[in-house]
Amino acid sequence: MNHFKKGAAVAADLTDDLIIEILSRLPVKSVCRFKCVSWHWYRLISHPEHCKKLPQTISGFFYHNYRPNDEDEWIAFPTSDGISRDQEHLFSDRSLPFLTGYRQILLKNCCNGLILCLCWKDSPTDEADYVVCNPATEEWVVLPDSGDESIARTYRLGFDPAMSPHFHVFEFLEGDEDYGYIADVNIYSSETGVWSHKQNGWGDNEIQIVSTRGVFFNGMLHLLTYQFKILAVDTEGKTWRTISLLETMCVDDICFGPLAFIGQSQGRLCYINMRSNDASKLSVWILEDYIGNEWIFKYNIRTSHLFGEVSGEPFGKKDLMFQRDYALVAIHPECNLIFFVWRCEDMLLSYDMDHGKVFVICSLKEHLYDMPFLPYLPYVPSFSHIGRPRAEA
Repeated sequence: MNHFKKGAAVAADLTDDLIIEILSRLPVKSVCRFKCVSWHWYRLISHPEHCKKLPQTISGFFYHNYRPNDEDEWIAFPTSDGISRDQEHLFSDRSLPFLTGYRQILLKNCCNGLILCLCWKDSPTDEADYVVCNPATEEWVVLPDSGDESIARTYRLGFDPAMSPHFHVFEFLEGDEDYGYIADVNIYSSETGVWSHKQNGWGDNEIQIVSTRGVFFNGMLHLLTYQFKILAVDTEGKTWRTISLLETMCVDDICFGPLAFIGQSQGRLCYINMRSNDASKLSVWILEDYIGNEWIFKYNIRTSHLFGEVSGEPFGKKDLMFQRDYALVAIHPECNLIFFVWRCEDMLLSYDMDHGKVFVICSLKEHLYDMPFLPYLPYVPSFSHIGRPRAEA
């Protein structure tokens, strides 16, 4: 007891600035736990100015909303929602209004607080820019044209402020218009401000990537392919990896492609797939040995549990199919929590895999039944400086 009192007395003598300095060197999970020390520490850690110095975790999602313009055309613009009830909105104006000069903004990818957008200009209306922006600092960078005349299959963003203050954008080029095979890759570096061209280093000329499913992890971009492999390339185009999957992880559909999702959580690559012989179950895998490609099975998730708890039906919905009726959109980076969209009920939900609990985050503003799943981009606040606001340019 005396030892506890001495420790408490020492902590009480620490200045607020010193406490924040110490906490800034800890992992996110530890910082979250320290919110429980006292109300003073909770307010200290939650203060907006201190948040700029502390490690952050997922706080919400960006996605598209639609509205008519002056010509009665329906255009897309960004919006967002927080994942906790006391944080309904991430920003007072969620449409990224600092991106001026554009009539329509399409969200493409998000990585550790930065968002990659395709922005269509006010004038000329048939021209667009790829833009990387930071909503927290309202800074943004217009990417130069790569100068490559090949067809770009997809763009992906890579950024990890713990490894580098610079971001990278990957432009994957088609080598075959009929099948969409990937030939080469252009990589943009915010440090140099230029693109570099890299030839396909995976040793396979018949690669089709699933453009909506990828994750930046360990300094490398990881992509799921229709050939049931995970391909990885680093930001310099020097290291190329192919991560094989177990046979039981390879399930696809003729309409929706691979019925799987990849992400990262707690320092490991994660893979979630629908069971081949049972559409009512999802399997969760962890890449335990990243170098040795050793996958470990972790969880089975029953869709009857996921959707039955929300719908109130005792056995839930048994005929729901992954990618048709619902889609996974994120894995929490710090805990065993997944986020998914339920199409027929227009809901964004989370599922705690450790405790088997489902939580409704919000009702979706756009009805999804007659359209493909909108991109729901997990947002982790970052106060890294990537450029200058337009007003200062």
